[in-house]
Amino acid sequence: MANNDIENQQSSSPAPTLQNEPAAMADNERHSMNSPTWHGRRGLVIKILTGIMVAILVVFLADLSYVFGSTFKTKDRVSALKVLVVDYDNGPVGEAVANAYETLQDKTFPSLEFRSADDYPDTSDVKHSVCKANYWGAIYINKGASDRLAAAYEGGSAAEDFDPTQSITYIYNSARYPTVASGYLIPNFQAIVSAARGAYYQTRQGQSAFGNVNSSDPAAVQAYVNPIQGTPDVILPTNQGSRNLYNTINIVMAILGQFFYVLAMNGIYDKFGMHKNMRIRDVWLMRFINGKIFSMLFAVVVTGYIWAFREDWGVTGGQWALTWLTFWLFMDVNFQVLETFIGSFVPMPLTPFFLLTWFMVNVASVVFPFELTAGFYRIGYMFPAHSLWIILIQVWSGCGNNLHIGLPILFAWFVVGHVTAYFSVRKRCLDSAKQEAPTEGKQE
Repeated sequence: MANNDIENQQSSSPAPTLQNEPAAMADNERHSMNSPTWHGRRGLVIKILTGIMVAILVVFLADLSYVFGSTFKTKDRVSALKVLVVDYDNGPVGEAVANAYETLQDKTFPSLEFRSADDYPDTSDVKHSVCKANYWGAIYINKGASDRLAAAYEGGSAAEDFDPTQSITYIYNSARYPTVASGYLIPNFQAIVSAARGAYYQTRQGQSAFGNVNSSDPAAVQAYVNPIQGTPDVILPTNQGSRNLYNTINIVMAILGQFFYVLAMNGIYDKFGMHKNMRIRDVWLMRFINGKIFSMLFAVVVTGYIWAFREDWGVTGGQWALTWLTFWLFMDVNFQVLETFIGSFVPMPLTPFFLLTWFMVNVASVVFPFELTAGFYRIGYMFPAHSLWIILIQVWSGCGNNLHIGLPILFAWFVVGHVTAYFSVRKRCLDSAKQEAPTEGKQE
C-alpha cells in the first residue's frame, strides 16, 4: 500500500521539461556589444573603468611629479654644497685661488669657506672634516707651493724637480652620492684649479715672473706656462658603473621582493585556511618567522650582486657583512610595512597605488642629497631608504657621521612595524572568518 502511494506521488510530480533550456542556453551565448543583454551593465563597466583610469593617472602623476620634483633645478642649488679651503702656503698660489673663486662664485658653484691653517694644523685635519661630512669637499694649498714655483723660474734642478700637482690638493668622498661627486664636485674642483692658474698671472709674483723666468731653461719655461695643477685625494674611489644604481633601482628592488613574498604568503595562508582556522597568535608567529628568514636571505642576494659587480671598488669582507646586516634591517622594516598594510588595512584593489607611492617617496629621499632639493623634501628623513643610504655610506667609506640619524629612524620603523603587523594579521584572520560565515549560512 505504501509502495503504491509513493508511486502515485512520483507520478503526480511534473516530469522535467526543456522549458528553461533556452534561457540557460542564452546565458552561454555570446552577444554583440549593442545587444539588449548589455544594457545597464555596459554603462556601469564604462563608469568603473573611467574611475580606475582617472585614479591611475592621478596617482602616477602625483608620484612621478614628486620624484621628478626632487631633481628639479638641482644645479641652481649647488651653492648649498660647502667646500672647505685652507691655505698652508700663504702666498700667491693661495691668493690666486681666492681671486678665482670671486670670478666663479654663483648659485651653480659650491660655496667655498676659507679657514685659517690654525684651525686645521695638519692636512689630515682637513680630510677628517670632509670624512665627518662637515663639508662636501675640501681644497688646501700645499705649504711652500709659491716658493717652489718661484725657485723653478730660475731654472736648474729646482725647475726640473718642480711638480705643479703639488700646488693644490682637493678632497671629496666619492662614495657619498657618487652622482654628486661626478656631476658637481669634480668638475668644479677642476674649474677652480684652472681659474686659479689664470688668476696667478695677475698676482705680483705672476706678473714679475714673465721677466724673471729663465727662458733658456725649458723646465723653467714649462713651470711658468703650467704653474698650478690640482691633485685629487679621494675618500674611497667609487668608479664602478653600477654605482648609480645603488640609491635608485636598488631601493625599488629591495622593496619589491618583500611585496612579492607578502603577497605569496597571503595567498597560501588563505588557500590552506590558516587565516580562518589557526589561532591568531600562531598565524602571527609563523608569518613573523617567515618574514625574518626571507629578509635575511634577500639581504644576502642584494649584497651579493652589489659585490659581484663592484669591479675595482676597495671594499672588504667585513664591509660585506655590515652591508648585509644593514640591508637585512632595511628589508625587515619594509616587510613589516607591507605586512601591516597589504591585504589588510589597504584592500588588494588599492595595493598598486600604495606600493607605487611607497616606492617613489623612498627613492626621492635618496636620489639627491637634501642640500640640492627643495626644502619640502626634507620630509624624506623619515623614510627607511634615506636611513639605509646614510648608514651604507658610513659602512663603505668609514665616513659620514650620520649613524645617530639613520639607526634610530630604522629601529623606530622596526619596533612600530612589529606592533602594527600583529594587528594587521589579527584583522586579516578575523576578516577571513567573516567571509566564510555567510558562505556557510547559504549552504545550510
